[in-house]
Amino acid sequence: MKRFLCIVAFLFCGLSSMMGQTIDELNAQIKKAEEAIVKNEKLLKGIADSKKTNETEVKLLSQKIRNRESIVANYKKQIDILTDSITLKTSDVNTMQGEIAALKGEYADMIRVLYKNYLVGAPLHFIFSAEDAHTATQRMNLLARYNKALGEKTQNISAQSDAVEQEIGILDQKKSELDRLRSEQQKALNKLAKERKQLNAAAKKLAKEEKQITKEIKKRKEEREKAQKSINKIMEEEARKNKKRVSEAERKAIAAANARFEQQKGKMPMPVEGGVVIEQFGQHPHPTQKNITIDNTGINIAAASGADVLAVAEGTVSRVMVIPGMNHCVLVKHGDYFTLYANLAAVSVGKDDGVTAGSRVGTLATSDNPDDHQLHFELWYMTLKQDPEPWIAK
Repeated sequence: MKRFLCIVAFLFCGLSSMMGQTIDELNAQIKKAEEAIVKNEKLLKGIADSKKTNETEVKLLSQKIRNRESIVANYKKQIDILTDSITLKTSDVNTMQGEIAALKGEYADMIRVLYKNYLVGAPLHFIFSAEDAHTATQRMNLLARYNKALGEKTQNISAQSDAVEQEIGILDQKKSELDRLRSEQQKALNKLAKERKQLNAAAKKLAKEEKQITKEIKKRKEEREKAQKSINKIMEEEARKNKKRVSEAERKAIAAANARFEQQKGKMPMPVEGGVVIEQFGQHPHPTQKNITIDNTGINIAAASGADVLAVAEGTVSRVMVIPGMNHCVLVKHGDYFTLYANLAAVSVGKDDGVTAGSRVGTLATSDNPDDHQLHFELWYMTLKQDPEPWIAK
């Protein structure tokens, strides 16, 4: 029985540890989503008084909703984990209570046997009434074994009862935590419903000016495509420069720079202070305008007016330039990797300057139009475009 109790305790501890680790991870994800929402709300508050209808508000609200949906989903996962755990724990408690009942039944049976054989109340008479010394010794050993067995049964019943009380206490804690999670999930759902109404209102406001907005979007799309051709050409030139380097020292320096850059994947700072990613990498439909597809070669990050733009890693400024449709741009080299910071209103670095992670390379626009306060950020490996988002710390 002791061995069985040890195995049960080990399994409970293992399950609790695994469940705790999973819940810790989910709580960490909830915390990150909540932090993103705080930044998002700060930016939304900054553009609330803007008289101009803008896409940034819609994109920020969409991103906020995605984060809120993530929080709701993580609460649901925790609720499911706790519900399964409570079901398992309830079953285990019922099993243990059944074992206690069985132990008590065995104990009662032993007492009945002792009474039936007159071993209770007159043990000395039972011993001394033996025909000879050998029989008396056997009777003494029998009484000793019964007493030992009764003692072990009593101990087992006590240990099982204590274990059940402990498990019931844990079960009550889990039920309280489950009630708390359900309450938090409902609060998140209420906020989500409110935010969806805000998004619908902002989208309707844009829909009223659909013709003008569509015209502006198409114009910006054409400008972006022209700008992207210029960027592609620049990246081809930079890649050729790196290929021309043939000395062993230069090859080693590039390899070392590549390794340092790659080690920072998932750890890099947001390239604009207080920024929120509102447009992802690759092809996706426009958030408000039907039949318009966006093909983003980087990511767009909304931030406050005049926010500082920051280098994401150690490197050397390869170019500082003005590209029509992208305003001021800074290209930073990290071995065979390059990061591009575009749509800057002002630049803080010059060609061949060294930068470190978090050092300022420029600032965003200070206009009244929130759509101007977006950093366009690209990441390249030689001539291959990369999705920058997985490289940035969440």
